[in-house]
This record gives sequence, structure tokens and C-alpha cells, in this order.
Amino acid sequence: MRLPSLSTKTGTLLILSILAGIGLLNNFASLVVCLLAVLLFGVFAAGNIFIILYRAKGVWIFFLLTGVSLLFTKEGRVLAPILITKMFSMWLWGVIWIKWVGFEQILSSFGKIGIPAILIHIIAFTARFLPIMAERIKMTFAAQASRGAKKGLRSLQLRNLAGGIGSVLLSSFEQSENVERAMQSRGFCGMYSLRMEKDEKISYVTLFLIFFMVFAIWAGVICNVLCSARS
Repeated sequence: MRLPSLSTKTGTLLILSILAGIGLLNNFASLVVCLLAVLLFGVFAAGNIFIILYRAKGVWIFFLLTGVSLLFTKEGRVLAPILITKMFSMWLWGVIWIKWVGFEQILSSFGKIGIPAILIHIIAFTARFLPIMAERIKMTFAAQASRGAKKGLRSLQLRNLAGGIGSVLLSSFEQSENVERAMQSRGFCGMYSLRMEKDEKISYVTLFLIFFMVFAIWAGVICNVLCSARS
């Protein structure tokens, strides 16, 4: 069984609501339940979600290193499981969304819900600059090695690498904006052509599943807020 793709305005708002709700959850048990629900949904929506997880070992390592860095304090040891589960759930939901709906369909649905066109263009152009970003990150590793940096995971090397990735990401945003302005100066009308398939019929079963997940997640968020207010 494979759930049909959902790229309508209502579906996009529900999917974004799930992403926001997971980000606001602060209860570890609720986050684990959300993670299991996202995994189960990914099996029916994306199909080969476990293959994607196996290939994305770098993301797992990043999340684990982020959690390990919090273990040096008492508060960090409490927050580490919550933070890792929350980051992994949000990342996994984003991967399932892109794999299930399609990147260009998502950009089109962003336009339907009123997101500015220039932001959609920057996202589209930035995605096309990802291979260039990967080459720049490799050049950063090579530059560190030429200056005597040893191989392996070290705090200083990871800190420098994180700063380099941030700089590359910011430069890709600037480059995307420059490309968008250059296209406008050459007669770009503001509409980015996307390879779109014919409009699909709305699957009410899929909408019901998404709506149920939204209701369950936001019910957990409200319960967390009320419990923290009482305490």
C-alpha cells in the first residue's frame, strides 16, 4: 500500500503544523511516540524510508554528537534525549515529506499558501547549489589537512567545520538571491517554471491520517503547556 501524494494547500498546512508541533513538544515519551508514528507513516508514504535512514549516517552522527556535547552538565543530561529525539523526528518528517510529495510539488504548494515568490526562488536555487556546497566543504577539509589538522573527530575541528558550513550556506543564499535578481533583469516574470504533474485527486484517507497526527501532536503540546503552567 502506498499513500497518494498530497500537495494541496490544506495538506501543506497540515504537514507544516505537524513539523511545528514536533518542534514544540518537550516530553520525551510524547516525542518517542511521534517518532514511531512518523516512521510508520513513512513506511506507507515513502516506502523505502529505512534505506534512506541507512544512507544518512552523517545525520545520525551529527545528532549524536550534539547530544553528547550536552552531557557535561546536569541540565544537559536531562535535555539531551529530548533534543536528539526532537531533531531526529523533525528531520525524518522533512525527509518523508520531500520523498513523498516531491521537492518541486512542495515549492508549488508554498506558492498556494501565500509564501513570497522570492523566498521560493531562493529555496529552489539553493537546492541546485548543493553540489557546489559539497565541493566547498571538501575543500575546507583539504585546507585543514594541508595546515596540519589530524584526521578524526575533534572539538576544534568540528567547531571550525561548523563555522565553514555556516559560511557556505550563507554564501549559497546570497548567490541564490543574486541569480534571482539577474534573472529578473533579463525579463524574468517572477514565476519559476516547475515540472508539475497533473493535479491529483484529494485522498480523504490521507487527509484524515494527517489531520489525526496534527490533532494528537498538538494535544500533547497543549498538555505540556498546561502541566508546566501548573507546576
